[in-house]
Amino acid sequence: MVSGCSAQVIPESRPSVLTTSLETAEAYLIRGDNFSANKDYDHAIRDYDQAIRLNPKYAEAYNNRGYAYYWKGDATHAITDYDRAIQLRPNYAYAYNNRGAAYMASGHPDQAIPDFNQALNLQPDFPQAYTNRGNAYARTGHFVLAIADFRRAGGNPLGSIILGSTSILLVLLIAILAYCRLIPRFRKVSIKDTDSTQA
Repeated sequence: MVSGCSAQVIPESRPSVLTTSLETAEAYLIRGDNFSANKDYDHAIRDYDQAIRLNPKYAEAYNNRGYAYYWKGDATHAITDYDRAIQLRPNYAYAYNNRGAAYMASGHPDQAIPDFNQALNLQPDFPQAYTNRGNAYARTGHFVLAIADFRRAGGNPLGSIILGSTSILLVLLIAILAYCRLIPRFRKVSIKDTDSTQA
């Protein structure tokens, strides 16, 4: 999809068994999710289109259609759908995370970071958003922030990075080494600053 660090998009989960006829927006959403789970994104998009036709205010259908567009490599349409999902449901953490991932895929990590921030404001226990924001920070050269986010996501900083380029790995390793060297210096400065304020 894109070289360098990428991000994880997440569809809104629904039961995977369709038990009703295709007469409701939710039925089309469920079938679209099944198509999407099988990487049949064209059929998924058609079903999400039908869900939206039946219920134009169905935020989950816009989010999940954006997910399908994202995996087809169409970040522009994905972003449009995530915009609409967020407009319909402003507290939709998944849609913010996914729009951030689409911004990353289109080469705009600076635009992605505010979306990951909002996803985490809405849902602080969202490990994918921490990983995604960590990747965005790494792409923008903020390696210390990236490492902190990878740790918050609950993983090894190196294991959390989705890499497509060896040069990014080298830069990140250098940043990690620099970060590890700064920790003792930072502690000395912090202790010194603390002691001077008490005097």
